[in-house]
Amino acid sequence: MTAHPPTLRHHEPAAARAGGRRGGGWRSLIPSAMMGSSLMRNGYALIANSGLSAVLGLAFWFLAARYCSQEAIGLGGAITATIVNLSNAAQLNFGNLLVRFVPTVGGRAGRLILFAYATSVIASVVVAGVFLLVVGAFMPKLDVLTESVGVILWFVATVAVWSVFALQDSALSGLRQSIWVPVSKTIYQIVKIAMLIPLALAGFGWEAIALSWTAPVLVFVVAVNLLIFKRLVPSTQAVSGHAHLIDRRAMARFFGWDYIGSVSMMVAWTATPLVVLNLVGAAESASFFVAWTIFTSLYYVGSSMGLSLLAEGASDAGRLRSLAADAAVMSVLPLLGLVALMLVFAHPIMSVFGAAYATEGASILRVFTLASVVSAVLSIYLSIARTKGWMRSVAAAEFAMLIIALGAGALLVRSEGPIGMAHAWLLAMLVVTLGVGVLALVTSRRHSMHDWGLAVAASLKSLSVQFLPFGRRQGVSVPDDAELRPLLAMTGSSAASGWHALRSEHGPEGTEIVYLGEPVLDDSARHEPVRSQGTYAVLRSSRDPVAAAYLERLIDNLDLLRADPRLTALWPMLPTRLAVTRLDGAVDCIETIAPGTDGRVLLRGASERQAALEAAAHAVATLHGQTSATRVIDGVWFHEWVERPAAKLSSLGGSTMLAATRRRAIERFVAQQRRYWIGRQVRLGWCHGDLLPQNINFAAGEGDAVRLACLLEWGNARSNAPRGFDGCVLAIAARMMVSSEPLGAVVADLLWTSQWRDDERQWLGIGSDAKDDWSGDGAAVRAMVGLVWLHQVSGWVRSPVHASVGRLWIASNVDRVLRIVSTDGGAI
Repeated sequence: MTAHPPTLRHHEPAAARAGGRRGGGWRSLIPSAMMGSSLMRNGYALIANSGLSAVLGLAFWFLAARYCSQEAIGLGGAITATIVNLSNAAQLNFGNLLVRFVPTVGGRAGRLILFAYATSVIASVVVAGVFLLVVGAFMPKLDVLTESVGVILWFVATVAVWSVFALQDSALSGLRQSIWVPVSKTIYQIVKIAMLIPLALAGFGWEAIALSWTAPVLVFVVAVNLLIFKRLVPSTQAVSGHAHLIDRRAMARFFGWDYIGSVSMMVAWTATPLVVLNLVGAAESASFFVAWTIFTSLYYVGSSMGLSLLAEGASDAGRLRSLAADAAVMSVLPLLGLVALMLVFAHPIMSVFGAAYATEGASILRVFTLASVVSAVLSIYLSIARTKGWMRSVAAAEFAMLIIALGAGALLVRSEGPIGMAHAWLLAMLVVTLGVGVLALVTSRRHSMHDWGLAVAASLKSLSVQFLPFGRRQGVSVPDDAELRPLLAMTGSSAASGWHALRSEHGPEGTEIVYLGEPVLDDSARHEPVRSQGTYAVLRSSRDPVAAAYLERLIDNLDLLRADPRLTALWPMLPTRLAVTRLDGAVDCIETIAPGTDGRVLLRGASERQAALEAAAHAVATLHGQTSATRVIDGVWFHEWVERPAAKLSSLGGSTMLAATRRRAIERFVAQQRRYWIGRQVRLGWCHGDLLPQNINFAAGEGDAVRLACLLEWGNARSNAPRGFDGCVLAIAARMMVSSEPLGAVVADLLWTSQWRDDERQWLGIGSDAKDDWSGDGAAVRAMVGLVWLHQVSGWVRSPVHASVGRLWIASNVDRVLRIVSTDGGAI
């Protein structure tokens, strides 16, 4: 027998022990933020597609120069360019429409894609037919296209099929499966190159280039669309659960204004090299064309990430701000790196094409590289605008690009030469980007730009954690069986002897949590924050006095709740304590939990979210309703609930606000709370205190119903909470989960608007009567939201050594709210 009760002691973080279990192979080389984010996967897939297409395209023309005559290259190149340009016109800008609306129509995605295909095919036939009627008058060298009925039919069919070939990429992006775009396009490019040489050796002239370019297209159209309609669209319908309505009016409005903008950009891109050619001549414009080609590739970095953002934002509009910040960071940072490289290596890069290209081309390339960074920012804005339906702004921005770039370019080329057009494009992008920025400042609420800055800063921090060793929060090690056995033996349960440590994570206020049970058979479930597969109990450990005090409160609160006969209906939802050990100020506690699905998993799905929230609201309404009594709020209650936690914020270091400004904001917040609470008659009773998704287990009820299985983490439960406190905690947490926004952003929005959505009020009012339903009263919403925010942030900063409490956290979650309060946005 030992002299002291056994306790759990961790000697190394989880990262050290589990490092070998992370998984090898190529996936371990890619930051998890990219692997886990469909925004990044799809955005970089589109960027990779542009890069691979450019490289393989150069290889195609290199081989064509070796095996085909110059006449064949010239005529074949002109014909293929004509096919692509006619197809672009005939697509009627359905590409952007598919990316924007396919994510929103659920099971009707297939119908929308087919409609876009059919309309574009009809337009392609019309456009190609009209072109063939007039080609002899305007382009006599392309008369070969009208020499026979077979060639005519081939040309018209190719334009139509090419339109589908291009639109299927947009369909894949709308389905958030852009990873298939570089796969299909790369294989197509390889097949195209493989066909070229045999056709050229067989004696074909321009036909070798045209056929190798267009013949494989039909095969890839069939193959990719089988993937789309047999696999991707049905899976989308299964996930969405039902077919959503197609908003024809919204689509028409999007289509009209977006078409104007897209045509403007198409004209600007097409006319730019022609303006330079006509003004300075072919020889002088050669270096410009090379730099322009490189700039086009750089432009696709921002536009590709913008397309991915459009699809993700349309699918999950609540997360638009965090998605846009991630997209901006992950597109602008690589381009900034290229700017640094181009400032040094632009001359050597251009000299690859010849010494004559490097003299002026290096300066042009540097200017265009700077423009690509601005264009990436503008692309992110245009995607945000398209997602939100600000289509007039999109059309105005892209039309302004056309006017400024070509207008200023025509003037500057005459005075500066070809570099003048590069300056014009940089000027156009700067003017339009600054213009939309000023528009956002004028039309948005106060502090919105500050909120966007914090979102970008959070994205940068998240990215830095992937690559840099500092700033990472150390994990919790998973104890081995030898460490667990003495503790499990103290439970007195025969079943506990077979338990193992399944997973571990950080808990509230510095505690550490280890999930105990049978090993999970499905390895993929190990990467999800779930307790539903083989988890029977949790082991909570403390390393410091703050964590130990929390565990002692948890133990005491559960004892009080289980001793209250009014709460017998809730007892099955409370954890059952099996063992507690105390040694040298450290506390370890093992408690069983009712099996169920982790709230962090269940609340992700929109189909079950409302029912799950209602089930949780019913439980906490019962807890409060059975234990509450009407009281008049006095100074003692106010000091405990408002003044004492507010004092912790006053002494909090690392703020981005001036000390005097923050002190006045806190005083203003306390005064607003005092005006609302003091002297008010309120029903006070027990609350859970931390009703967050990670502290709830759900289980299946009768039929398709969802029921509450277990409530965890009772360390912050209190017996004198106002009605609605727990519901407000859960509503804020649910908004944070859906939007990926931090606490401060969600609270700031609620203080500003002071109203809940109808679906939130539907369950926030559970357990309240008409007199005491606070969820529809603006002043009550501000007071309750402020109270919840105060207790959430004061709980986080209770342990000053907490790894997540840094300057950015304070700016995002404390200062962000105090700025709203200081400008009467949170006035009660």
